[in-house]
Amino acid sequence: MSTRGREAVCCGSAAQSLGGIAAQDFAALDQAAVKLICADGRFSVPAQQMGRLLGERIAMERGGKSLRLDEALSTLVSACGCECVLHSHFLQRTPDGALLQITGCTTVLGWEIPAVNRAVCGFDAGLFEGFLSSATGKSVGVEETACLGLGDFSCEFKITVDSAQAVNGEREGVGDGNC
Repeated sequence: MSTRGREAVCCGSAAQSLGGIAAQDFAALDQAAVKLICADGRFSVPAQQMGRLLGERIAMERGGKSLRLDEALSTLVSACGCECVLHSHFLQRTPDGALLQITGCTTVLGWEIPAVNRAVCGFDAGLFEGFLSSATGKSVGVEETACLGLGDFSCEFKITVDSAQAVNGEREGVGDGNC
């Protein structure tokens, strides 16, 4: 990953398009969403809705095969072309959810996220929610519980999987122990 001025390039990113949007435009959209939420917390909800829709579109682009939660997350980070810079791992996993930690955000964005006393990654929470719901076939909720905008050293997302309700309305269990 290199940073040229304000433009961040992930590992010479091979990502061409994400959800029908050129990769460089997608990155600019993510940056703009974080900046808007830093400026005014009221931008969080619309940014999350926008991220959710894009996450669903990215999942549709990759085909219809249902993935486990960890596979879906790895697929999303890879699709964004940031797997060398953005580091994610589960701090906790249960059959009905997980706590995901993300580091490397400022490197990807190309600037430091200021501590503004609020979570500022609503776009990303929505992106995870939309993608994970579509890719796993389950109803997934994502809430940011730690954030650089709150002064934390990383961003953390609480992922809740409704194992009784699939996205398509069919009942599904989580009997294999995977999220």
